[in-house]
Amino acid sequence: MDIDNIKSWVSQPDVCRCCLSASGTWDMTASYVTESGVKEVYNDMLQDCYGITLSHLTQWGPSHLMCSLCASHLRDANTFREQVLQADKHFTAYWSRPEAFSDVPIKCEGASPHSDSAEPPYTDDESNITLNSYISPEKSKALRKREKSGVKSKRERKKISSDDDYDSDVPISLLVKDGDMGRLEGKKETDVRTKGQPQTNGTKLVSERKRVMLTCCAVLRDTTACPFRHHKSWFQCFFCSQDFMELNLLRTHTLATHADVEAELKKIKRYPRSLQIEISNLECRHCNLNLTDVDYMRRHLSEAHGKVIYRECIADYKVDASPYTCHLCKREFHVFRTLTTHLNEHYANCICDVCGKSFLNSKRLKVHKRTHESGQYPCGECGKILKTKTSKANHMESAHSKRQLKCQICFKPMKHYNDRIKHMSEAHNITHKFLCPFCGREYNIKHYLATHIRQTHGHKNKKCVECGMAFITNHGLKKHMLKHTGEKPFICNLCNKSYARSYTLKEHMRAHDNDTYTCPDPE
Repeated sequence: MDIDNIKSWVSQPDVCRCCLSASGTWDMTASYVTESGVKEVYNDMLQDCYGITLSHLTQWGPSHLMCSLCASHLRDANTFREQVLQADKHFTAYWSRPEAFSDVPIKCEGASPHSDSAEPPYTDDESNITLNSYISPEKSKALRKREKSGVKSKRERKKISSDDDYDSDVPISLLVKDGDMGRLEGKKETDVRTKGQPQTNGTKLVSERKRVMLTCCAVLRDTTACPFRHHKSWFQCFFCSQDFMELNLLRTHTLATHADVEAELKKIKRYPRSLQIEISNLECRHCNLNLTDVDYMRRHLSEAHGKVIYRECIADYKVDASPYTCHLCKREFHVFRTLTTHLNEHYANCICDVCGKSFLNSKRLKVHKRTHESGQYPCGECGKILKTKTSKANHMESAHSKRQLKCQICFKPMKHYNDRIKHMSEAHNITHKFLCPFCGREYNIKHYLATHIRQTHGHKNKKCVECGMAFITNHGLKKHMLKHTGEKPFICNLCNKSYARSYTLKEHMRAHDNDTYTCPDPE
């Protein structure tokens, strides 16, 4: 974590009190009831498991929230604690029985009733040891010489202590059996081949790319999960990149066109950073077992079929059409892109050290970190100066991309997405109308509807740390913060008057072009 930036986001009202990520969802002081009917209060569970009492939970203002990942860890710890208590309870009850430690008589066969006094008691006093046979001086001298030389018998020479094997000059053939030599040589060759490869606690590390490839192959070969890609409000086929407006149409296409999964996997040239799958009808292809979720799928494939799946490489959904429902918390979203962003709150595998937001994988975190990199990034094609790497990438995609879009009917190539919409309407008389479910506004491009819903009807989760007002977008929050800071970043290059908003500066510039307008007073 970046200590210098902690103060900037630790005071956020939605910060998690356990990991300081900005994805707090569950109130630690509230009472929740699980699907199995168990009552949960996360603050009490934290005290029972670890004896930790968090501060400021009874005050208004500081965060009382916990993220979904920490809640899952705490629930597992509480379950383990109850398991230990139950195990100890049964253990104590068993050994508290009266017959648990009762004396059991043992009868020795062949022993007389007075055999207890037949042998003298054992003693460690060496002075009581007597020599029953006479040893001649010559024989005694030979025995002392043998003890001094340390010569071992044949039985002792065959058995060589393994503790001295590393420093011994004895040939290796004497240390192992004849049948073990082949296994030892094979192990030596294996050690040479793996030398230099990074290992952690004896386990060879697997690269991120390799984890994704293994996960994709295992999930697609052995389950009925429907894979897909998502790009600019369109669902794309995982295998052929064909665009679909609805996920159910993509599912039908995948089953009909790409039924031979083994052959399709051989054609893939580039794997995604995370496998997006729809799991409404998830089953095992080998035993037709219904798999309720990804965790159950991982356990089943690992235990029953020996397959390896990495959970951080999977983004799972149970959706059909808008509104899209999160299958983990039942929240509804009218824009699929918003649902994918929301999924980061449930799978906090990576956390931004600047703002504390959690993300599903390192790729999403890397894209997010570009928003914190401010500077001047010139476009290599037209020379336009962009403030962030993200804005530069978006500019290159929209203005200078060489990627061509094809008509789904006549396959005519086009450069821009709007050109394809216009072509579909004029050449094939196909138009799409997308209605806003909140205000009824109509759009002919799905991306425009998504932008409208996000900016107009989205969740106000961007809160001001000064006054608590909430906004839908970061841009709205940034404009509001100018009231608290008094900053006026927009300066007229003619008269040096400064303004808080670009719109006010534009109105001011019109006064220099036309004398009929008067300069508004600075804010």
